[in-house]
Amino acid sequence: ALAVPILRHKWLFGILTLMHSAPEHFTQESIAMMQLTADQMALAIENAQLYMKLDASYRSLGKAKQSIETYSKALDHELEQGRKIQKNFLPHKIPHVPNCEIARYFHPALQLSGDFYDVFVLSDHCVGLVIADVSGKGVGSALFMALQRSLIRVFSGYARLQYSLESLSQETPVFLNSTENISCTDESNVLNAVSLTNEYIAHEHSDEGMFATLFFGIIDPLTGSLSYVNGGHEPLIILNRDGIKNRLQPTGPAVGIMPGSRYKVGKVQLVSGEILFGYTDGVTEARSPQDELYTRRRFEESVVRCKNSTAAESIENVKSNLFKFIQNAPQADDITMLAIRYQ
Repeated sequence: ALAVPILRHKWLFGILTLMHSAPEHFTQESIAMMQLTADQMALAIENAQLYMKLDASYRSLGKAKQSIETYSKALDHELEQGRKIQKNFLPHKIPHVPNCEIARYFHPALQLSGDFYDVFVLSDHCVGLVIADVSGKGVGSALFMALQRSLIRVFSGYARLQYSLESLSQETPVFLNSTENISCTDESNVLNAVSLTNEYIAHEHSDEGMFATLFFGIIDPLTGSLSYVNGGHEPLIILNRDGIKNRLQPTGPAVGIMPGSRYKVGKVQLVSGEILFGYTDGVTEARSPQDELYTRRRFEESVVRCKNSTAAESIENVKSNLFKFIQNAPQADDITMLAIRYQ
């Protein structure tokens, strides 16, 4: 009898046994031949086992891929629904405002955005202007954006609702301190919406660590008077025929960081032909394919070239220059611009 193990890497798959009636029938040559045969059989069996495992893995991977694709489609559908809902939070149509041409541009980096702008008519023909940027990106920022936008509208009186801070805190609410004497008391009360929004967010949602930089202005289109609060936002620019006339710097911190934050009211006078230009940091912090920042300097140079343009032309010129700089680089942040030309 000749018994040869079918062996591969110390794994024994079986024993190949040959028998013959004559003693010492099997020679060294037959042993070598059978050993070679057994080795080939071991290799074939190992390959077969590996193939079976690989085939099982492919089938499992196929099922997992199918599940992932199904989940991905469902997620894309939900995000698309969220995008549509969020888009509805932005003004569908800019209201017609006497003596004011208003233009805007909004380009989110993802399906859901943290940037927002708003234009709404208040009592006594005044108009509220908002441009803001919520920290972070994605679903959380989009939900927070919706909350901020709603609170500003409610607290400014646009929604014809009233809210008391007594349910939030026993502390005395912090109201605005005006940097100038504002003849219209209603403007000061309306702009106090920024303080009320800050108190609500800081008390009710401090655990999330979310905040927003926010500019809220009220313009009287009959006189060109602009009262505003800038909560940590990029300074809005006022352009005249000579270039940049003014930069509306922050008058308080970002909204929602700390309860009790104080916000001052600034006031400027727009003259016929001047443009108020607002933007988010997605403009100045946009990057080129070489990872170079667009910067505020480039932005202001681009804006100055639009000093004699309409509001729509000024935004289009800045947008064209910006995307020429970005080229095919991935968009890192939401891009939002709002321009008002007073005439």
